[in-house]
Amino acid sequence: MIAFQNIVPVSLFISIEIVKTVQAYFIAQDVDMYYKPFDTACIPKNWGISDDLGQIEYIFSDKTGTLTQNVMEFQKCSIHGVVYGEGVTEAQRGAAKREGREAIDPEELSQRLAAFKAEMINKLMRLFKNRYVQVDKLTLISPKLAEDIADRSSEQASHIVAFFRALAVCHTVLADKPEPSEKPHHLEYKAESPDEAALVGAARDVGFPFVGKSKDTLDIEVLGQPERYTLLKTLEFNSSRKRMSVIVRAPDGRIILYCKGADTVIYQRLSPNVHPALTEKTSKDMDTFANGGLRTLCIAYRVLDEGEFLTWVRTYEAATSATENREEEIEKAASQIEQSLLILGATALEDKLQEGVPDAIETLHRAGIKLWILTGK
Repeated sequence: MIAFQNIVPVSLFISIEIVKTVQAYFIAQDVDMYYKPFDTACIPKNWGISDDLGQIEYIFSDKTGTLTQNVMEFQKCSIHGVVYGEGVTEAQRGAAKREGREAIDPEELSQRLAAFKAEMINKLMRLFKNRYVQVDKLTLISPKLAEDIADRSSEQASHIVAFFRALAVCHTVLADKPEPSEKPHHLEYKAESPDEAALVGAARDVGFPFVGKSKDTLDIEVLGQPERYTLLKTLEFNSSRKRMSVIVRAPDGRIILYCKGADTVIYQRLSPNVHPALTEKTSKDMDTFANGGLRTLCIAYRVLDEGEFLTWVRTYEAATSATENREEEIEKAASQIEQSLLILGATALEDKLQEGVPDAIETLHRAGIKLWILTGK
């Protein structure tokens, strides 16, 4: 500017600054940029914001909690090779639109899901009394699931019970009753991650509620019948393990390890006795879920011998008290017991986009701005 001050009149500098200020004012007054839930308008922090916006070519954005609401909904699951869940994700609707296929009308979809939910709830209520169900929070909508649970003599019914029992037991969630006197059966779950709360909440609404835990015990209900488990060990999730496990003593006296985590990690630890057709079908189902924009987890378990567990406990306690390479020793000990797993199925959660995100991305694309999404992987 100094070099060209003899060519460009000083009055033009003033005019440009006035124009920038007026443009910032219009941005602040833009009704389309007003966010009603927080009663907040766009607040320009720089009068030259219009200049800055014009120079943007790339946007790097986080996904979870930035583009998405970080509110998980249990949409689908695969249990012993059978898929349950009638929901259609936003990603699936967007894919249909891009491919030129006829997209499902949102209102029509909502009505259809409401009818399916009512059918499912009625079938479950005829089977057993679920005192803890919260119908408004039920997102796993599948009348077929209720039908298969009702057929108690079928093998699939036992697989379903084992799957949801694992979800009700394998977690670090805390159960709370906000109004114990007025609503004694209303449970709220407090979890370290929204994924865990969604999994336990789905199990509750299908008929497998986690009721509460003490220092050493964990109480659940299975199709209206109470069950108490003794909590023996919890192997918590972290970014390197990509899985979590709990070891419990079941009401029948068996020691059971339940494990959930990324499919790549769980599949490495499956027993060679697992039927290849089951692992292949579950893997295909998880690929389908992931392509539909869902977050997947694999669920597995194994029954432990008493002697094997006692031997492992000594190894694990030695690892936790190690003074050198403690984290590595703990991981080795955990990995030692998390072997020879039997697969139960897979879960699929949807983290819905925040309101207006698809339109915003389309507008950025029309403006020639490239958007890169950064995820945890």
